[in-house]
Amino acid sequence: MSVMKIFKVPFPATLLALFALASVGAHAQSMPGASKTAEISAFGGFAYSSPDYGQNRNKGFTVGADYTRFFGWRLAPSLEIRANRTTGDFMTQETFEGGLKAQTDFHRFHPYGTVLVGVAKIIFDVPVSPVYKEDRTVGYSLGGGVDIDLVRSFQAKVDYQAEFWNFGSNGTQPNNGDFSLAPKVLTVGVVYRLPLHPHKRQRDNH
Repeated sequence: MSVMKIFKVPFPATLLALFALASVGAHAQSMPGASKTAEISAFGGFAYSSPDYGQNRNKGFTVGADYTRFFGWRLAPSLEIRANRTTGDFMTQETFEGGLKAQTDFHRFHPYGTVLVGVAKIIFDVPVSPVYKEDRTVGYSLGGGVDIDLVRSFQAKVDYQAEFWNFGSNGTQPNNGDFSLAPKVLTVGVVYRLPLHPHKRQRDNH
């Protein structure tokens, strides 16, 4: 097994730039959150991954949803769930994760960061042994991206996730060390946002 190279585009540096943008430009409190108390959004898109196994890239999809509360802070917190499935020449990788997201707003751009945990699964297209055809473990993910306003309730999404999986010592050879993978997933897709406005009684009190 050879460790895959990280994407040639410097995504970690891009994410650092996004967070810097969030901290500097988040003073614009004329953001959408000022007119709503919460928001539900759903997203989906094409996923392109470096699976950290074999020499090829995987392709597939990512779908998910967020529940966001607005408190007038520079960062709006969300609860997020997402599922991802990518397939290549050697294996299929799947995740179902949930966790926290923090987002800010800068005009039409909405950079964010995520911390997720859930279940990760691998399915070998060519089993490495008759008794080791698939495996699953707890998966951790750190990532971020940016949503860009398009029209009405729709946004474009560019998302990058760095996964961390450890399957223990039941890897491809007897008595070997821990079998771990660190896939990297890039998703390009679309977001649909459904704002939840305050109740009429709440508005009347202001």
